[in-house]
Amino acid sequence: MSTFSTILFATVIMMSYFIEGMIGFGGTIIALPLASEIAGIKMAVPVLTIVVFLASVVIAIRDFKYLDRKEFVKISLLMILGLPIGTWLFSSLPERPLKLTLSVFMIVIAIKGLLGIVREKKEQKSEQSVQGKDEELELESIIDSIGDSIAENSAIADVDNDNLPLIEEGKNKTKKWLSNLTIFVGGIVHGAFSCGGPFVVVYATNNIKNKSSFRATLCTLWALLNAIMIVIKSVNGEITSEVMRLSAWTMPFVIVAIIVSNIAHKKLKGDSFTTFVYVALFVSGILMAL
Repeated sequence: MSTFSTILFATVIMMSYFIEGMIGFGGTIIALPLASEIAGIKMAVPVLTIVVFLASVVIAIRDFKYLDRKEFVKISLLMILGLPIGTWLFSSLPERPLKLTLSVFMIVIAIKGLLGIVREKKEQKSEQSVQGKDEELELESIIDSIGDSIAENSAIADVDNDNLPLIEEGKNKTKKWLSNLTIFVGGIVHGAFSCGGPFVVVYATNNIKNKSSFRATLCTLWALLNAIMIVIKSVNGEITSEVMRLSAWTMPFVIVAIIVSNIAHKKLKGDSFTTFVYVALFVSGILMAL
């Protein structure tokens, strides 16, 4: 690679990891389409794996006190199980179908999340606009009428109340199973492209509410997973001298991104943080499809 291409590559990584440093994911996904155009995907993925590892270690050590240990252990174990499958897919299957599948998933999840935020804000405004006892009594009357109608006409009314906890338990088990499957698939994607973040975000957004814990847990996760990926790629001969040289060139740019993004992270409000996560997910999905 020429000096210009190397600097351009490092600049792309720096801009992408400004996002990563702010919210805890998205750096690799945003960087991968452009970085692979500059250096080729067989060069870009190993370099990104090394850079993410080093950058994540820095953030993980600095924010270790915010780590959600329970969620970290659960996510790590499930993703590690998927890594070997992803490594095999990367070396055996065409790249384009895998990337398109990932991009569609990311875009759907992002749109769903953003619509949920919009709906929640509308509900909050609606609640604030309700005034007066007469309106409250009228609302209660409507609810009571609906409740009576359901009790009289629904076939579900025949279900014994003692069985309701069992139904609820079944729903919780299904939800838990789907959450675990999502994390496992994230491990497969991470093994293939070193960017399983979108799948983890689907789970973490609902289970890690504090923005600092969210970032610390994800960055610690990337440090662990990418350490494993570096070992695997070294054994497979993917970590070449050219990869190491390009990684060394890129790291100073990433350090700048980490410093600036930490300042931005502190100023980002909780509700704005969630919105930003879904916007980053949507943009990442579009870029992945290109």
